[in-house]
Amino acid sequence: MTRWSPTMEFARLFNEMDRLLADVTSTFLTGNGSAPTTLRPAVDLYDTGDELVMKAVVPGVKPGTLDVQIEQNTLHLSGEFGHDVTSDGSKNWTWYRREIGSGRFAHSIVLPVPIEADRAEATYEDGILTLRMPKAEQARSRKIEVRGAKALASSLN
Repeated sequence: MTRWSPTMEFARLFNEMDRLLADVTSTFLTGNGSAPTTLRPAVDLYDTGDELVMKAVVPGVKPGTLDVQIEQNTLHLSGEFGHDVTSDGSKNWTWYRREIGSGRFAHSIVLPVPIEADRAEATYEDGILTLRMPKAEQARSRKIEVRGAKALASSLN
C-alpha cells in the first residue's frame, strides 16, 4: 500500500504540466506539428526504504554526454540525444522521412527526502539511466519498539 502525500501529488502534477509545456513548445520550435521532439526524458523516481532510485529513458545517448548533478535537494539531468547529420555528408541525400530529432535535453527533479549525494551511483544500460541515491540517515524510517504500561512503569522506578 502506498501512502498518499499531497506534496508528492503536487510535484507530479507540476512535472506533468512542465512536460506538456515542453512538448507543445518544441512542436512550435521544430515546426513539425505531427511529431514533437521531447526535450525531457521520461523519468521514474521511487523509494526502496534505504535509497531513492531514479530511472530515465534516454535511448541512443552516449554515456559520456550525460551530466548528472545533485545540488542541495534537486537532481539535475542533462545530455545530448539523436545523431549528427552533417550538411556535407547529407548534401547528396534525398530525404523521404526525417523524424529522429537531435539536440540537448535537461530535467530537474526536486527530491522528496535528503540523500547522501557523495554515495550516489549511476549506471547506463539498454537506453536506461539508473541513479541510486542512498537516503540520509535522518530520512530513513526506523522501527520504534512499543512497550506496555507495566514495562514503562518499572523502568521509571
